[in-house]
Amino acid sequence: MAKRMKGSYILLLELHEPRQISVGKLGILHFTEGCYAYAGSALNGLEARVNRHLRLKKKHHWHIDYLLDRADIYEVVLIPGEEKMECNLAQALDGSLSCVRGFGSSDCKCSGHLFYAYSRNELSACVDNTLTQLGITCHHQPTALFNRH
Repeated sequence: MAKRMKGSYILLLELHEPRQISVGKLGILHFTEGCYAYAGSALNGLEARVNRHLRLKKKHHWHIDYLLDRADIYEVVLIPGEEKMECNLAQALDGSLSCVRGFGSSDCKCSGHLFYAYSRNELSACVDNTLTQLGITCHHQPTALFNRH
């Protein structure tokens, strides 16, 4: 049996039009058209967590589930490791991108775990610069490499 890869991840997603979305206990939030980066962790298996995010039908458990009903994931950045890095990633991204306050951070002290950029190029550049500054080795994966069902 193959060992499950643990670690953290960043979902890169795109929302094609502005939306008002009800996000669980956060209530109704306005999302601007554009691109978003979501920092998360999966110490019980990165592939399983990413596959869950990519599923079209799922129970809404996390804030990101509500946004994923409307936005498309176009790339996944995998950060293998034993340590939960999502808060480090979120805090670093908060310095270079606009943060959606409270999103994905109900169980920590971060401002949020979702970040906005106008374009894919801007988002990718900020994410790549952040990862380089943190000295993080990662793997960029197009979503086609995961099971979407």
